[in-house]
Amino acid sequence: MKAKFLNCFIIIFLLLYFLGCGATQPIRTLEEGASSVQASLGGPIIPFADLPVPVPYLNLGYAKGIQKNLTLFGNAHVTALLFKDAAFDAGIVSSFAKEKGMRPEITVKVQGNFFWAALRGREFRFLPTIHANGSYRVGGRSLFYFGAENNYDLLQSQSLFSPFIGYQFPLSQSLFMQAETKWIAANKDTRHGIFEGYASVLGQGNMGLFLAFTYRLNEK
Repeated sequence: MKAKFLNCFIIIFLLLYFLGCGATQPIRTLEEGASSVQASLGGPIIPFADLPVPVPYLNLGYAKGIQKNLTLFGNAHVTALLFKDAAFDAGIVSSFAKEKGMRPEITVKVQGNFFWAALRGREFRFLPTIHANGSYRVGGRSLFYFGAENNYDLLQSQSLFSPFIGYQFPLSQSLFMQAETKWIAANKDTRHGIFEGYASVLGQGNMGLFLAFTYRLNEK
């Protein structure tokens, strides 16, 4: 039993260290002057006590619309602290095309991920990421979205490509919920080694599930 939990701990740590991420936020830019707080929970699916469960990776963040079609954001990676790591991300979101007819709204996000495994004596790591998504309004206030992100590991000189699909809908006037599934590192062979392809697709990557909640503070 102890060996099982130790193996799960190792798997979780490696997934967090190399693939740690959250749901795609924000999907669209905020209005100028508007802001929001968000929480994202979820991650790659792993075996735990013989059941498939997503890694409980928690991010807490803040976003601010600084001008039309431009939003700044940042997230603190809370779960990483359990592994004695300091981790956060920050970036900028821009809208390149508005939704019109069959064309979705196109949004691009450029993000930097920062990790420091202080107690293990490892050096500071920086992983740049670029996201692109298309989104459609559904019923006025909900969003169906899809896209992909590319996370570049500078230390190992490799890219991790992850397509995703999700849905955001309102729970109240200011509170929104987001559900997303992501094929994490779809370009990596995960049939062998510690990942063992548990939730892979055709031996590639690992599927992940995410839930996110966004509270809009002062949107006009």
